[in-house]
Amino acid sequence: MKAMASWQSHMSTDLTDCFLVKSNGHGEQATHARYSYQAGELVYLVRGEARSERTRRTIQVGPGQHIHDPCAEFINHSFTPNLEVRGRRLVAIMEIAEGDELTFNYLSSESAIAAPFLCHETGRRVDSETCRDEVEDGTHGA
Repeated sequence: MKAMASWQSHMSTDLTDCFLVKSNGHGEQATHARYSYQAGELVYLVRGEARSERTRRTIQVGPGQHIHDPCAEFINHSFTPNLEVRGRRLVAIMEIAEGDELTFNYLSSESAIAAPFLCHETGRRVDSETCRDEVEDGTHGA
């Protein structure tokens, strides 16, 4: 029997065991991988009803579509992320080892930021104006 890819072995479950939420180096709640992934692998399918309301805990999966998924709410921002949001799919864009913190660049998927903040890695402000600037200069989603 052919061995399943790391994510396939747990995709049939309810996915509550896919992630480990614990404090990161900045003292924030953060989502860490319980499995390893190769670049291009599906890590997770965002679940829940899409709503028009944007909050600090939602992920934008399409224009005017924001989902609160308790399993994914602590996936933090990074300007050097290891995940990319492709609709409802969270896809590894580099190798992810078991235990790595999972991150995506909020500016690549969010059309506006509900709760602006400073990036711990770079000190850059992550806000709606930055989103608009990236859309205007062509780097949004790049």
